Amino acid sequence: MQKNNKTKSMEATIKHTTDWHFSTIASWLGVTIACAYYANNGIDLLLQLPISGAILALLFYVLKAPNSHVNIVAVLYFLLIVSLIQVTSTSLVFIHLVMFSAIFSPHFALPKVLAFVVLTLLTYSFTHYARWNGEIPWVMFIVWFFFCTMNWFVSKRIVESLNMHYQSRQNYKELKATQQMMGAMHAAQERQHLSRELHDSLGHKLTALSINLDFAKRTAPPQIQETIANCHLLSQQVLDEVRAIVSEQRRDKALLKQALESIFALTPQLSCQLHMNDEVERLPQDYALCVIRFCQEMISNTLKHTKASEIAFDITVYKKGEQTVLEANAQHNQNEQQLPKPGNGLAGLKERMSHFQGSFEQHLDKQTLVSTITIPITTEVVHD
Repeated sequence: MQKNNKTKSMEATIKHTTDWHFSTIASWLGVTIACAYYANNGIDLLLQLPISGAILALLFYVLKAPNSHVNIVAVLYFLLIVSLIQVTSTSLVFIHLVMFSAIFSPHFALPKVLAFVVLTLLTYSFTHYARWNGEIPWVMFIVWFFFCTMNWFVSKRIVESLNMHYQSRQNYKELKATQQMMGAMHAAQERQHLSRELHDSLGHKLTALSINLDFAKRTAPPQIQETIANCHLLSQQVLDEVRAIVSEQRRDKALLKQALESIFALTPQLSCQLHMNDEVERLPQDYALCVIRFCQEMISNTLKHTKASEIAFDITVYKKGEQTVLEANAQHNQNEQQLPKPGNGLAGLKERMSHFQGSFEQHLDKQTLVSTITIPITTEVVHD
């Protein structure tokens, strides 16, 4: 999916769950103590308390929701740094600039981060120019500018590495869930195949045998009627047992629903809703796998390219004339302004659908992106 207008200014989202609380608090505490020690006067020292407290609150918000309201958070952080510059004389306040470049490295390109850095350095220069007696500390500015630049590169690579590790774990979990489901579904289909064989072959023969024995019992000589009656009763009991086995093996196991719910559970940051009719649970294995791949691709794209918090799937099997059709729809709760440009994942999904003479389409319904697969079912769907 393509990033919408609200997220175009950002390069990526943070998906990993590494705990940065200790390093953040340690950095904040160090710069806060330094700023307090070099406060301009007692009044400025008192003014530092709410500013530093607001910065700490903002940092904790970023740790909790690193991808929420990024532009607003960046502007607020910049204004708080500028405010702190006014009430202290130490250049160690630029530690906040280094933290700024680290926090927003996944979201902002280097020029945008450096624009904030340069603007902050200029603000510091105008505020403290009178203290320098015409001797501008260029080396200090160059060093801090260098630290911010290098920290952007390092932090961006760290976040990218962690995101790749996170995605690898997600892919592995999804693969294991799919494998387990496919194994269970294959076993279920074997049971269903056996039940059909029992019903269509052995069941019919036992029925015929029971009918013939009943006829033989009525026409046999008295001395063998009891023996034939026992054989007829035994054939009836065997037939009842076969019917019970067939009914048990054809019982709906809800394997596809369980597999999808297992995949949904692997993405706690995205609430997944599932609606499906009873016929979907009786899909042959190949068609069920198409549904799973469709849901996986939609979840993956939603996590990668949107800020959506919910995604809903509606899966149905219905009759269209003489044809049985499988249809699955997906839509998330973030408004979209235009259709996404298809990437490799969506191209692969289209290829899979065409293999089944089906289709994959996307359209906008009142700024809601709706993704749909439609597949005609040519294999017999198993009924109870």
